[in-house]
Amino acid sequence: MRKIAPHSAEKGRLRPSFFFWRNAALLCVVAGTAATAQEQVYRCGQEYTNAPKDPSRCERLSPQSVTVIPGLKPTRVVMPAQAVVSTSAAGLPASPGADAPQKLRDQQARTIVAVELERTRQRHAELVQEYRQGAPLKTASEESSPQKYQERVANLKAAIERHERDMDSLQRELARKPAP
Repeated sequence: MRKIAPHSAEKGRLRPSFFFWRNAALLCVVAGTAATAQEQVYRCGQEYTNAPKDPSRCERLSPQSVTVIPGLKPTRVVMPAQAVVSTSAAGLPASPGADAPQKLRDQQARTIVAVELERTRQRHAELVQEYRQGAPLKTASEESSPQKYQERVANLKAAIERHERDMDSLQRELARKPAP
Protein backbone atom coordinates (compact mmCIF):
# COMPACT_ATOMS: atom_id res chain seq x y z
CA MET A 1 0.00 0.00 0.00
CA ARG A 2 1.40 3.27 -1.05
CA LYS A 3 -1.20 5.77 0.07
CA ILE A 4 -4.05 5.48 2.42
CA ALA A 5 -6.45 8.36 2.28
CA PRO A 6 -8.65 9.18 5.30
CA HIS A 7 -12.36 8.55 4.82
CA SER A 8 -14.33 11.75 5.00
CA ALA A 9 -17.16 10.41 7.15
CA GLU A 10 -15.02 8.87 9.82
CA LYS A 11 -11.92 10.72 10.91
CA GLY A 12 -10.26 7.85 12.72
CA ARG A 13 -10.73 5.27 10.01
CA LEU A 14 -8.54 4.97 6.90
CA ARG A 15 -9.63 3.62 3.53
CA PRO A 16 -7.49 2.12 0.78
CA SER A 17 -6.54 4.34 -2.15
CA PHE A 18 -6.58 3.76 -5.91
CA PHE A 19 -3.04 2.37 -5.84
CA PHE A 20 -4.05 -0.29 -3.35
CA TRP A 21 -6.92 -1.50 -5.55
CA ARG A 22 -4.75 -1.42 -8.68
CA ASN A 23 -2.07 -3.55 -6.99
CA ALA A 24 -4.69 -5.92 -5.60
CA ALA A 25 -6.23 -6.39 -9.06
CA LEU A 26 -2.79 -6.96 -10.57
CA LEU A 27 -2.05 -9.56 -7.90
CA CYS A 28 -5.29 -11.40 -8.73
CA VAL A 29 -4.46 -11.43 -12.44
CA VAL A 30 -0.95 -12.77 -11.79
CA ALA A 31 -2.28 -15.43 -9.42
CA GLY A 32 -4.88 -16.48 -12.03
CA THR A 33 -2.18 -16.72 -14.71
CA ALA A 34 0.04 -18.81 -12.46
CA ALA A 35 -2.86 -21.15 -11.77
CA THR A 36 -3.52 -21.69 -15.47
CA ALA A 37 0.19 -22.13 -16.15
CA GLN A 38 0.16 -25.12 -13.79
CA GLU A 39 -2.73 -26.86 -15.56
CA GLN A 40 -2.56 -30.60 -15.85
CA VAL A 41 -0.91 -31.88 -19.02
CA TYR A 42 -1.79 -35.17 -20.71
CA ARG A 43 0.06 -37.24 -23.29
CA CYS A 44 -2.29 -38.91 -25.73
CA GLY A 45 -0.07 -40.97 -28.04
CA GLN A 46 2.23 -38.48 -29.74
CA GLU A 47 0.13 -35.46 -28.74
CA TYR A 48 0.57 -33.36 -25.61
CA THR A 49 -2.50 -31.42 -24.51
CA ASN A 50 -4.21 -29.87 -21.49
CA ALA A 51 -7.68 -30.68 -22.83
CA PRO A 52 -7.79 -34.34 -23.96
CA LYS A 53 -10.87 -35.64 -25.73
CA ASP A 54 -10.82 -38.84 -23.68
CA PRO A 55 -8.71 -38.49 -20.49
CA SER A 56 -9.07 -42.22 -19.74
CA ARG A 57 -6.95 -43.05 -22.82
CA CYS A 58 -4.28 -40.45 -22.02
CA GLU A 59 -1.41 -40.49 -19.59
CA ARG A 60 -1.40 -37.72 -17.00
CA LEU A 61 2.05 -36.15 -16.75
CA SER A 62 3.55 -34.84 -13.54
CA PRO A 63 3.92 -31.05 -13.37
CA GLN A 64 7.34 -29.89 -14.43
CA SER A 65 8.98 -26.60 -15.05
CA VAL A 66 9.06 -25.56 -18.68
CA THR A 67 12.41 -24.91 -20.30
CA VAL A 68 12.42 -22.73 -23.39
CA ILE A 69 15.49 -22.89 -25.57
CA PRO A 70 15.61 -19.97 -27.98
CA GLY A 71 16.49 -20.90 -31.54
CA LEU A 72 18.76 -19.12 -33.92
CA LYS A 73 17.33 -16.18 -35.77
CA PRO A 74 17.36 -16.78 -39.50
CA THR A 75 19.56 -14.48 -41.48
CA ARG A 76 17.97 -12.57 -44.26
CA VAL A 77 19.53 -13.01 -47.65
CA VAL A 78 18.79 -10.25 -50.09
CA MET A 79 19.00 -11.52 -53.63
CA PRO A 80 19.69 -9.08 -56.45
CA ALA A 81 16.85 -8.67 -58.90
CA GLN A 82 18.98 -10.22 -61.66
CA ALA A 83 19.36 -13.46 -59.69
CA VAL A 84 15.64 -13.75 -59.01
CA VAL A 85 14.62 -13.62 -62.66
CA SER A 86 16.62 -15.97 -64.82
CA THR A 87 17.73 -14.47 -68.10
CA SER A 88 17.20 -17.73 -69.97
CA ALA A 89 13.67 -18.04 -68.57
CA ALA A 90 12.91 -14.50 -69.73
CA GLY A 91 13.96 -15.39 -73.28
CA LEU A 92 17.12 -13.30 -73.15
CA PRO A 93 20.50 -14.76 -74.03
CA ALA A 94 22.43 -15.91 -70.97
CA SER A 95 25.63 -14.12 -70.10
CA PRO A 96 28.79 -16.14 -70.79
CA GLY A 97 29.84 -16.32 -67.12
CA ALA A 98 26.39 -17.16 -65.73
CA ASP A 99 26.97 -20.90 -65.59
CA ALA A 100 30.65 -20.78 -64.56
CA PRO A 101 29.94 -21.85 -60.94
CA GLN A 102 27.93 -24.83 -62.20
CA LYS A 103 30.72 -25.85 -64.57
CA LEU A 104 33.17 -25.63 -61.67
CA ARG A 105 30.97 -27.87 -59.51
CA ASP A 106 30.59 -30.34 -62.40
CA GLN A 107 34.37 -30.44 -62.88
CA GLN A 108 34.92 -31.02 -59.16
CA ALA A 109 32.36 -33.83 -59.14
CA ARG A 110 33.99 -35.43 -62.18
CA THR A 111 37.41 -35.23 -60.49
CA ILE A 112 36.09 -36.84 -57.32
CA VAL A 113 34.50 -39.71 -59.27
CA ALA A 114 37.69 -40.21 -61.31
CA VAL A 115 39.84 -40.35 -58.16
CA GLU A 116 37.46 -42.83 -56.55
CA LEU A 117 37.50 -44.98 -59.70
CA GLU A 118 41.30 -45.06 -59.72
CA ARG A 119 41.39 -45.97 -56.02
CA THR A 120 38.88 -48.78 -56.61
CA ARG A 121 40.90 -50.11 -59.56
CA GLN A 122 44.06 -50.19 -57.43
CA ARG A 123 42.34 -52.02 -54.58
CA HIS A 124 40.78 -54.45 -57.07
CA ALA A 125 44.20 -55.22 -58.53
CA GLU A 126 45.59 -55.88 -55.03
CA LEU A 127 42.70 -58.22 -54.24
CA VAL A 128 43.09 -60.12 -57.54
CA GLN A 129 46.82 -60.52 -56.87
CA GLU A 130 46.14 -61.79 -53.34
CA TYR A 131 43.35 -64.13 -54.55
CA ARG A 132 45.70 -65.88 -57.01
CA GLN A 133 42.86 -67.50 -58.99
CA GLY A 134 41.24 -69.09 -55.94
CA ALA A 135 44.43 -70.30 -54.27
CA PRO A 136 45.78 -67.55 -51.99
CA LEU A 137 48.77 -68.27 -49.80
CA LYS A 138 47.90 -69.76 -46.42
CA THR A 139 48.87 -67.97 -43.24
CA ALA A 140 50.25 -69.78 -40.18
CA SER A 141 46.88 -69.82 -38.42
CA GLU A 142 45.15 -71.14 -41.54
CA GLU A 143 47.51 -74.11 -41.83
CA SER A 144 45.91 -75.69 -38.79
CA SER A 145 42.35 -74.51 -39.52
CA PRO A 146 41.11 -75.11 -43.07
CA GLN A 147 37.78 -73.46 -42.18
CA LYS A 148 39.50 -70.07 -41.67
CA TYR A 149 41.23 -70.46 -45.03
CA GLN A 150 37.94 -71.19 -46.82
CA GLU A 151 36.30 -68.16 -45.16
CA ARG A 152 39.18 -65.90 -46.26
CA VAL A 153 38.97 -67.21 -49.82
CA ALA A 154 35.20 -66.59 -49.88
CA ASN A 155 35.69 -63.08 -48.44
CA LEU A 156 38.35 -62.28 -51.04
CA LYS A 157 36.11 -63.48 -53.87
CA ALA A 158 33.18 -61.39 -52.55
CA ALA A 159 35.41 -58.32 -52.21
CA ILE A 160 36.67 -58.72 -55.78
CA GLU A 161 33.11 -58.97 -57.11
CA ARG A 162 32.06 -55.95 -55.05
CA HIS A 163 34.96 -53.88 -56.38
CA GLU A 164 34.08 -54.90 -59.95
CA ARG A 165 30.51 -53.68 -59.44
CA ASP A 166 31.84 -50.46 -57.88
CA MET A 167 34.12 -49.89 -60.87
CA ASP A 168 31.21 -50.41 -63.28
CA SER A 169 28.99 -47.94 -61.42
CA LEU A 170 31.78 -45.36 -61.16
CA GLN A 171 32.46 -45.67 -64.91
CA ARG A 172 28.74 -45.13 -65.62
CA GLU A 173 28.74 -42.08 -63.32
CA LEU A 174 31.86 -40.73 -65.04
CA ALA A 175 30.18 -41.15 -68.45
CA ARG A 176 27.22 -39.07 -67.19
CA LYS A 177 29.44 -36.19 -66.09
CA PRO A 178 30.27 -33.74 -68.86
CA ALA A 179 33.88 -33.72 -69.97
CA PRO A 180 35.71 -30.37 -69.75
